[in-house]
Amino acid sequence: MEKPKRKKSWQETSLSEYLESFISELGPDNPVAARWDEIIGPEMKDNVTLESIDETSLVVRCTHPAFSNYFRIHQAEVLSRLNAIFPSYRIRKVRVLI
Repeated sequence: MEKPKRKKSWQETSLSEYLESFISELGPDNPVAARWDEIIGPEMKDNVTLESIDETSLVVRCTHPAFSNYFRIHQAEVLSRLNAIFPSYRIRKVRVLI
């Protein structure tokens, strides 16, 4: 009798597929997700993704600890761009996930 094949708990996807599904999870009405590349900048856009945001807090996920350090160094600049584009946001808390 042949053993049943185990399903993989993960599925490999391309970066564009991942980003598309991620943005759809945040919702099509989330303007920050739609303009995230502009807010985060070209240096970090492939390595820092938006996890969640509300008027006072921001959660981002970095692909590597080095990018989390880089983000923290440039955090004030990112928040400045975010507030310039969306003045209604007053981010007081930033959480960086790896």
